[in-house]
Amino acid sequence: MSTNSTPQSCHHPARDIIIVALTSGVISLGTAITTMACGVSPLMTLTSSGGAFIAVVSAGMNVLNHVKRDA
Repeated sequence: MSTNSTPQSCHHPARDIIIVALTSGVISLGTAITTMACGVSPLMTLTSSGGAFIAVVSAGMNVLNHVKRDA
């Protein structure tokens, strides 16, 4: 490791992170509604919507990291 290297920190504006979080919430709610319409248990609804939320947040933050690194 170089002595001149700088520590990496998050340089994303709060606006970008809020957009990712809100998009994840909307997709999570859509997943919950779709799952409930299929008539499954509440635990399955919670699990699927939570999984969708985590997946979209992870993908969104990876995209932000990639976009900001290239800029």
